[in-house]
Amino acid sequence: MIRDLSFHGEVGAMDFRVYVSGPEAKNAYFFEETASEARFFSRGNEFSIVGDFIRYKGTGGSFCEYMFGVEKALKDLVKKDILNRLVMFGAFTGNDERLIFTDETDGFETAERLFLLGHAVKNYYFLVSSPERRETRKRQRELLGKIGKFLKRTAMVQDNRDSDLVEGFLQALNEPSSTLYVFKLVHKNNGLFYDAYRETYFKDKGLGREEELYLAELAVRLGVDYYQQERIKIDIMYRHPENRPIVDQHRDILVSALEKGGLEDSDAARLRRIKTLRIRNRIPSVLFETLDELLLKGKSIDLEDSDSLREPRSILENMFFKDPTLRSTIIKEDIVRLIRAKHKAYTSGDMGFDQMLLDVGKICDETARETGDYTLLEELSSILTYFDRYDHIQANMSQLAFRPEVNLSEDTLRSLIGNKKEFDQLDEELFDDIFAKELYNNRYVTGYGKRKIIAAAAGIDRVIQGDAAVRDVLAELRMIGDEEKLYWEVHDALKEQMRTYYAPLESREGKEEAKAEIERVLARKGVAARVPDRLFEKCLFDLKKELFYVNQLLPVIIKTTDTRLREDFIRNSGLDRFYIENVEKAYFEDRGMDKFLLELLKEENAA
Repeated sequence: MIRDLSFHGEVGAMDFRVYVSGPEAKNAYFFEETASEARFFSRGNEFSIVGDFIRYKGTGGSFCEYMFGVEKALKDLVKKDILNRLVMFGAFTGNDERLIFTDETDGFETAERLFLLGHAVKNYYFLVSSPERRETRKRQRELLGKIGKFLKRTAMVQDNRDSDLVEGFLQALNEPSSTLYVFKLVHKNNGLFYDAYRETYFKDKGLGREEELYLAELAVRLGVDYYQQERIKIDIMYRHPENRPIVDQHRDILVSALEKGGLEDSDAARLRRIKTLRIRNRIPSVLFETLDELLLKGKSIDLEDSDSLREPRSILENMFFKDPTLRSTIIKEDIVRLIRAKHKAYTSGDMGFDQMLLDVGKICDETARETGDYTLLEELSSILTYFDRYDHIQANMSQLAFRPEVNLSEDTLRSLIGNKKEFDQLDEELFDDIFAKELYNNRYVTGYGKRKIIAAAAGIDRVIQGDAAVRDVLAELRMIGDEEKLYWEVHDALKEQMRTYYAPLESREGKEEAKAEIERVLARKGVAARVPDRLFEKCLFDLKKELFYVNQLLPVIIKTTDTRLREDFIRNSGLDRFYIENVEKAYFEDRGMDKFLLELLKEENAA
């Protein structure tokens, strides 16, 4: 007996596949086709694709994989194994968040809305045809109880394992006499753009100028609108294996805070650490901003009640929301206080400041539309320009500090110079206070990162004063960057030598021999023909300190959980904290030790 049938076709922008499975697969289904319509029906169930519309009725529903950034019920966010969105025909959520079933299971959807509200590339519908007659609403509730857990948690949707998906569905349904219909709808052009963007982004976790232009041209040619492009980009960036774990940590902290009703100090410390990891790992900030908007907007956590937001809120209220005769004018001191408040919110991971600005912007916009007076909106725009300058400086200076491979371009440096001039007109100490000093004192900035921050800040001042040219500052930054690259090349080569030839390095002859061998290795790699003595000695000294830490101190720290001893070593050794943490991670992995203890050692001093 034939138990499974499958169909493949296309209508308009959609490619569709239909899977029919069950004891009456051959005889229980009916099919009609015209030039613009494909229609399936069986025992009161019906599913039709008509041009750019989908019509349905009967017992069944729809499901798709959750894309990153879409609205998601908190109960689904809390359960990390929920991967897919499931909608039952004729069901809706009541005011008490309980699911209500009705007998009205017929409906229709446009293809545009389907791929906009569901997954951008692929969405599924299903029908269950049974010889038994039951009240529709009860049947729908029964179906949800049987197949809901499977459909919401299966990874087969993501992996395109359609045959396995149908088989798993039937096993969960456990109704030998019922016939299952699964309809897979794929947006062909969105799928082409999705695959092209994924292939390009996954190569190097980013896009070059030529790649951006190619993908923009491809989107126009395929007719992928801007909003869908952004959904697809965000989803792909999130799914990169180096991005996802860190973004998920951020999500888990926010979800935990929502459940507790607020962010605790330990939560804020972990968010600050994640911000550092985000910069070092080149994870797009839009992933975190999307989560913040989804989870914090209109939720139970009231970050605006924090002490740090009281002053900026008061300033904005005086500027925009008091009686016009009492409203204060915008003065430099107020803008400086707002910028410092934004910086404080940024460094503490407090999302309330940006939410407060959004609320102010909405009110100003509504007032302008109601009264026709755009004065408030224009005044707010003038203030927001400074926040845009802040974001630009923060992004570029942070990348310079945290990312070894980053070199400022001439255009970027000139932009930093222009922005610093604007900040200097407000307060001559503002730039150094919230950018240079703040980054220099960050625990995770490397020694070379600190040198680059000092060189950039001092160089910008010299250019403004007319004592240096832009190219002089760029040359100095490149020199530091080149030395940093050479340091790590020598460091890694010397570390490999020390695994087997440590003793000879205690003598002058041994050092000279090791240095000569490293120079030969680097010359063959085209890195450098000569290694400066000072740099070689620094690498050797740093590696000796690392060996002392791993062999002498770290075992004691683990045994006693003496985090003060750990902090004293990191602070006084001059070794980069991020590097030490990688050394500790390797130590735990090599010995198969519980990494939870390592996290405790780090978090003890994270605040």
